[in-house]
Amino acid sequence: MTEAVRELQIPFLASVLLLACTAKLTVRDPDPGAVPHRRRPFVYGVAVAEGTIGVALLVTPMGLVRLACVVFFGTATWIIGDLARRGTDEGCGCFGGLSSAPAGRRGLVRAALLTVAAVASAGVPETGAAVLSRAGAGAVLILAAETALLLTLSPELALAVERSRKATPCEVLDVPLEQTHARLRASDAWREYEDDLTSARPTETWRELCVRYVVYPARIDGRAAEVVFAVPVDGRRQHVRAGIVWAGGHEEQDDDSGPRRIHTPA
Repeated sequence: MTEAVRELQIPFLASVLLLACTAKLTVRDPDPGAVPHRRRPFVYGVAVAEGTIGVALLVTPMGLVRLACVVFFGTATWIIGDLARRGTDEGCGCFGGLSSAPAGRRGLVRAALLTVAAVASAGVPETGAAVLSRAGAGAVLILAAETALLLTLSPELALAVERSRKATPCEVLDVPLEQTHARLRASDAWREYEDDLTSARPTETWRELCVRYVVYPARIDGRAAEVVFAVPVDGRRQHVRAGIVWAGGHEEQDDDSGPRRIHTPA
């Protein structure tokens, strides 16, 4: 039984790699230039590597291919772990534009389990195609259980379902305030100003079309101020922005896409 499970990891890993390759080539990231691991040339290069390893797992039992599979998933685990540790709002890009949610524990566990599967199957002297050709009902159940576990650990599933439905304009999306706060606190903009905030509670919150603005009192360089965070309410990879409003009404924004309404303290 243990040997059968090890053998089944080969076609399972091949299918994951081929699916990831297809997603990277067909599902575009709305913000591909933000960080190096989401730039198109790099994404295409990773997709080619995934497709090559995935096909090779199906047609050859070469040890070099198995080693490449272990190294690939091990590297992916390290990258996702680093993103999760830093608490960045960057997505891992594992499945192209579908992997837009911030890297978290679920993605890290998924990558680690795939690495374990790659290590476990490294010594199997069979091709993935040969394993599938003699797969019985028990093998199908094992593959179905592994697929279900993979989907459970995949935040991309919810986004794929959402995209398959008729798109709802972001202007009318009903987004809970708690979701906005969660996205804000996972952003780079929040980490940049977090130490300057003088209260953990916002003084004002309002929404304009696809953006929700959250205002916090702050003290920056000894001066009283307010930090206005602009948090997109839709699921696209738009970054959280921030602007500073100094006491007296003078505004400084981190770019020209910041808030269009400024709250000035009395």
